[in-house]
Amino acid sequence: MISQKFIKILCTSIGVLLFCTVTPLNSNASSLNDKDFQSQAIVLSNLGPGLSFSYQFIKHLWLSLEGQSLSGDMSEDSNDGSATEKSGFDSQTSYLNIRYYLVSVDGLFFQTGLVNRNWEAKKEIYRKQNGERKAVYRVDYPEDGYNLGIGKNWTFNSGLTASITFVRLITGEPSINYELGNDWECSSACQADFESDVNKYSPKNVLFLSVGYSF
Repeated sequence: MISQKFIKILCTSIGVLLFCTVTPLNSNASSLNDKDFQSQAIVLSNLGPGLSFSYQFIKHLWLSLEGQSLSGDMSEDSNDGSATEKSGFDSQTSYLNIRYYLVSVDGLFFQTGLVNRNWEAKKEIYRKQNGERKAVYRVDYPEDGYNLGIGKNWTFNSGLTASITFVRLITGEPSINYELGNDWECSSACQADFESDVNKYSPKNVLFLSVGYSF
């Protein structure tokens, strides 16, 4: 479940935050502003793993490109056992951001930029008896939008980095189409159940835990 994954990400992120906070700064810490490039892997996120690459083009200002992907299975049998589902979610999300690192707090940054979503959620319902397709519920997501975020980046003399980022996606609302066969109905309760499943895989708030290398 997405909620369980989000709790796991949050707990892990807090652990990394506490670990990096208590690490003696005079022993192995370094400033990211002494570097020009940073490459990181997104190891935990409620929108899936991915990669990030950043370049400092002006002091304290970085250009960041990120991409991540997630897929999930939402299938379940109907209550009466007469139908079966093929239902899932697949997403690829990319970001192009400008990050500003504060002068007063080393590693703390704010970001804003573009987001592109190639997201798809669909449920297909088949009659168990003969395999005939009875209905398709399809979600269409607006592709382009914006994002705002805040994060903390730790950089060590070895070049290793760790970061935690919270991002708010600002995009249009998805539209849902219900293509029903002649002998199949989807009541308001049915639609609410499907939309609830879809919302679990369509977060507007995204949390990242990333590790990588700066140079």
